[in-house]
Amino acid sequence: MADVTVIGTGVIGSGVIRACAAAGLEVAVWNRTERRAREVVAESPRIRVHPTAAGAIGASRTTLLCLLNYPVTHRVLEDSGADLSGRLVVQHSSGVPESVGPLQDRVTGAGGRYMEAAILNYPDAIGTDACFTVYGGAPEDFAELGPVTKAMSGHQVHLHAEPRYAKAYHVVASAFYYAFVSGFLECAAIAEHIGVPLGAFADSVPLYDPGFENTVRVGLDLIERGDYHFEQAPLTTHIDVLENLTGAAESAGIDASYLKALRDRVRTALDQGHRREHIAILTEQFRARRGAAPRPMEGA
Repeated sequence: MADVTVIGTGVIGSGVIRACAAAGLEVAVWNRTERRAREVVAESPRIRVHPTAAGAIGASRTTLLCLLNYPVTHRVLEDSGADLSGRLVVQHSSGVPESVGPLQDRVTGAGGRYMEAAILNYPDAIGTDACFTVYGGAPEDFAELGPVTKAMSGHQVHLHAEPRYAKAYHVVASAFYYAFVSGFLECAAIAEHIGVPLGAFADSVPLYDPGFENTVRVGLDLIERGDYHFEQAPLTTHIDVLENLTGAAESAGIDASYLKALRDRVRTALDQGHRREHIAILTEQFRARRGAAPRPMEGA
């Protein structure tokens, strides 16, 4: 019997799997593309891949869902026919509070217990002191999840007995993060245009949050190199979040939100074939519209 099951071996799922195995947990794994699951399994004897989602879910009492989004999660559970009776199911996909109810009903209707989790870091923070995850669900279920939250490390915070709270927190935190990203991109473009060296720009920004500092340092390095490939959080991971946040802003009566503008820029980049690149590649759109090389300051 495994200690925990992880469904999905993308960057989030792989990070969770590695952290759990490193903490001494036996991990059952399933992924739609078995080759990707095998790559993770090869890293530790504590990880075992299963040929079916139902088999992986049946291998432990706790299942961590680390799939792309809620529609994919519903489809996997529907197609698997897995027995959820008595099992604790924790959803990690990005989404909005309105997405939680139907999935919770599916799990509890099948006799399972349900929690929501939101990881508020890049995947490489999972299992380190920098990891910050919030949870919604019954306190006793959160307590049962103790071996997993200990493996995740960092700050593992139980917000509320209502699962929706985790995704509500994530929506607010994400909106704040993307406000920073949007401002960073525009500031970097202005700095470059008027001749402020990007390194000097980075040193001038009050970097109070390590996650923000990482975004600036990584983003500016990629902009300077002109090579935006970045597996930790490629553009394909941003579009669902931005679609959800844009809808949330519109529902709140916000006109001309920066979130809509940022979403449209990401859509444009995806249409141009950029899928595995860091979001900093959006600066290329500013450069293209400007249509001229940056003008250095006098004396630079």
